[in-house]
Amino acid sequence: MRLRRLEPVLRRALRGPCRLPVGATVLVAVSGGADSTALLVAMASLAREFGLIVRAAHLHHGLRGADADSDLASVRELCERFRTPLDAARWDCAARMRRRGLRGEAGLRSLRREFLLSAAQRVEANAIATAHTADDQMETLLMRLARGTGLTGMAGMRARQGAWIKPLLHATRADIERDLRQHGMVWREDATNATSEFTRNRIRHGAVPALLDALRLPAAHAPVRRERLARRAAALAEELADAGRVLGRVASAHQRKAVVPTPDGPALEVAALAALPPSLQRLALARAWRRLGPAGPEAPGLTARHLALLTRCLTGSRARAEAALPDGWRARIERSRLRFVAPGEGGHRRDSTSRRAGRADARLGNRPERRRSAPATRDSALHRRRRTTPHDRTPA
Repeated sequence: MRLRRLEPVLRRALRGPCRLPVGATVLVAVSGGADSTALLVAMASLAREFGLIVRAAHLHHGLRGADADSDLASVRELCERFRTPLDAARWDCAARMRRRGLRGEAGLRSLRREFLLSAAQRVEANAIATAHTADDQMETLLMRLARGTGLTGMAGMRARQGAWIKPLLHATRADIERDLRQHGMVWREDATNATSEFTRNRIRHGAVPALLDALRLPAAHAPVRRERLARRAAALAEELADAGRVLGRVASAHQRKAVVPTPDGPALEVAALAALPPSLQRLALARAWRRLGPAGPEAPGLTARHLALLTRCLTGSRARAEAALPDGWRARIERSRLRFVAPGEGGHRRDSTSRRAGRADARLGNRPERRRSAPATRDSALHRRRRTTPHDRTPA
């Protein structure tokens, strides 16, 4: 079965940002909905062309009774039809969330990621593929714009983040449904996707139609314009991600030049940072925090508020200044130098080469015969403190 709209999108991704070595195993997250159904079918179709081994994973959340049972049965039937091994589990997600203090869609997302990581390690997968689309990217950009974000946030979801790949970010839901209908494929509709309980649903069913309505488009043209808007959002996110990478390299170079040794440990030359444009200042400060601040996989990032405080300190006229940072740390400016001071310390001695774990930069399962895939052991993002809102992300 060939999905003629999706397969070109998937090919470009697998030859580009989602590239995997020949012989790699990719675990496809399958909920039973249209997007994940299409991703599994397309991956199975292209597996031989790219030399990939495709497996599937499905988590029964234990929340929707008979509907969830039917989802699992549908996924099993799909995997049998396309001869794809399935790793399925049934969890009491409500109980797990209570025990761990998780809530809402963010809590469920954390549990799904945990399940997928454990499934990927069991089958020694090199990557986990999720079926996020251009429509999902558009909704993400609108949510982040409304909540407040910087350049990194407006780059949206990345096609690849460590072990996680999203090869359908340039395909629309309309593409997917057309391809599936053309082949008589059925999929499951999760009733919770139509509720207003979750923010993304309110954006999808309320904000996006309102935006199209504000443009005074004829009702008959709305679906086409929605699809075009999603494609533009996906293209814009990719351009912003490219721009962010370029600016990030520039900021990192300035940050490294600004670091000087002091008796209390490495510090930053205030004059060197103050001379930068505000956007580069923030990026350089974020990178300096990662290099000189608290280490470890649970180390917090700087929020937009922290970065605003730091930039005001840099450009202020006071010879001495302090700003409160996460976990009791402080930024102290004295003698034209900025240092990050640990809780309870007057100074901060630390090896300037020490770094905390990279964000979501994980690989899966060390397999000697597949050394080209450069796997690692864990996805450290699951063990790091979650930030509360997208505008709290460090623009690094």
